[in-house]
Amino acid sequence: MHGRLSTGDRMQRWNVNVDASCVLCQEPLETLSHLFFECTYSMQVWEALMKGLLEDQYTVNWERLMSLITRTSNWSKIKMFITRYMFQSTIHMIWRERNRRRHGEDFVPATLLVQRLDKNMRN
Repeated sequence: MHGRLSTGDRMQRWNVNVDASCVLCQEPLETLSHLFFECTYSMQVWEALMKGLLEDQYTVNWERLMSLITRTSNWSKIKMFITRYMFQSTIHMIWRERNRRRHGEDFVPATLLVQRLDKNMRN
């Protein structure tokens, strides 16, 4: 939430020769807002999990998401919990997948990531 992850743009500031592209979709510059959830891979995961729950408030914009999950709203406690928990879980799983790919490990398709996150939530 505080922009401290080592995304491509941040790593490029530390070392100009680092590959700052998104390993999930090959976008030339990986930023926090791109990785969560403007990237086609992460957008596919987020949409599959949250579009039905968030309905007209569904968004892939980082700032708007921060506003949604940090504000006190007229949502039920259950809806707020599910949204926050799924947000946290999705961030974690996408970050892990991004790191797996950066280190040359096998890719996990977005559909499989969605299934894993859905099962985690149901459990």
